[in-house]
Amino acid sequence: MFHSQRSASYFRSGVLATLLLCGAHGVLRAELPAFPGAEGFGTETTHARGKPVFIVTRLDDQGGQQVSKSLKPGQLRWALAKAGEAGGGYIVFEVAGNIELKTNITIPSHTYVAGQTAPGTGVAIVNRAVWVGRYKTNDPFHDIVVRYLRGRGQFDKGLDFMVIHGEQTRRILCDHLSVSGFQDGAVDLIKGAREVTLQWCHFGDGSDSFTNEPYHCEPHLVGDNVSDITIHHCFYTHVHSRVPWLTSGNPGARIEFSNNLVYNFRKYPTMIDAPKGTGIFVGNLYLPGVNTHGDEIGRIRPPIVGTGGFTGYFRDNLALGGRGHDNRRPDGAGFSGKDQHVMRGRPVPVSGSRPRKSDPETNIMGSSSQIGPVPGVFEATETPPPGFPPVKYTAVEGLMAEVLSDFGVLPHDKTDQRLIAEVLERRGYWKLLPPNDGNESYGRALPDLDRDGMADEWEREHGGDLQPNGHELHPEYDNIELYLEHCVQQRRQRRQPVSVPAEAWPIAP
Repeated sequence: MFHSQRSASYFRSGVLATLLLCGAHGVLRAELPAFPGAEGFGTETTHARGKPVFIVTRLDDQGGQQVSKSLKPGQLRWALAKAGEAGGGYIVFEVAGNIELKTNITIPSHTYVAGQTAPGTGVAIVNRAVWVGRYKTNDPFHDIVVRYLRGRGQFDKGLDFMVIHGEQTRRILCDHLSVSGFQDGAVDLIKGAREVTLQWCHFGDGSDSFTNEPYHCEPHLVGDNVSDITIHHCFYTHVHSRVPWLTSGNPGARIEFSNNLVYNFRKYPTMIDAPKGTGIFVGNLYLPGVNTHGDEIGRIRPPIVGTGGFTGYFRDNLALGGRGHDNRRPDGAGFSGKDQHVMRGRPVPVSGSRPRKSDPETNIMGSSSQIGPVPGVFEATETPPPGFPPVKYTAVEGLMAEVLSDFGVLPHDKTDQRLIAEVLERRGYWKLLPPNDGNESYGRALPDLDRDGMADEWEREHGGDLQPNGHELHPEYDNIELYLEHCVQQRRQRRQPVSVPAEAWPIAP
């Protein structure tokens, strides 16, 4: 199995041992997970395997067309252009800080954007959007991985952070993103995109949309023949709705939305309108906040609603705020809902909480006027529907600690640290202007004299000069993939695990 003595020594490390569990020698490359821990519909992607490496060495952007000959070498836009011209590539970073885009960028097929390679605090995208797909075309975009990137607004008027778009867009995986300050959607999936996973991300804490609905923090519009979507272990804060919204334009769609933590939602955060679609919803936790639309202390609307005869497997979902349940903030006040000028509509007498696992799961499901599976709205099934890839679930009692410890770009910057404190202390609110959290940019890249995207020190530790696309260390994974997992482990070692005090977890038996 191994091609040299250095392979045997590397086998003793945790990274390679984990990779070997993901696929034995002889397994078809398309069946390999993109990386350890990748789970869901979008994870069997070949991404950039066998492709060249392009290094981002500068933070500036000049906008314009994404054509390498007209761009400055080392810019992110230049690296993406080079990857597109080469049929794909690994994008690694030697800089830390904000990349202030002047126009939108597009990620081409067979590309792995490895934000985990950025030194120090990492990199953030601001001002303009990231596209997977091309607006007003159906060009194929497929086999793309984006990891460890931040989105830190302001974004231009009404912009999403990322749009995944197109009838031929397939096998897209976003992992450990930290996205705040967007003015419309965080990651929208539209126009036929399929086989997409969003995992271990933060989406929320939006800002003024500069439209007639000023606060429009709506993370995921999923519309127009989109299917095969997995969203798991994500953290949502101060959202209006669309967590996600699977629209009626997705007949027969399949979606999994599991083990997500949703805090301070307006109303109906999870809206499933796909006619005759199927889904899995396991272990989600919905926590109200001051902007949650209620009718009186302790009453919220159903967090999972829909139409169209959707069939779902619902298990262990909890939503605080029900009658008879002590759901007070640390200051002693209850969550009664709070109307502001940026909100629309009036509350209706609907109670939709499930604070205890002994309560009926149907308490948090319904239409706009009825609780529980409603004929023609939701059909509940006792067993998971077939054809869904496995996800390793976290017990909902431990979800807060696990998600708050591991979501987003690690280690957390001050924005993510603030959001963790807000959910633990049940504070925070919708903001039209993103606060200045005092995030700092710093970090120096490790030497890489041969410019292959892998630090010289790491190569020496594993046998000397390695080729990025070589297989001395693993029969299926490129050498550089093992280096990218090493970078992930380095970031995880710098994270601060979050403990959840009892007062922040008022779940009754």
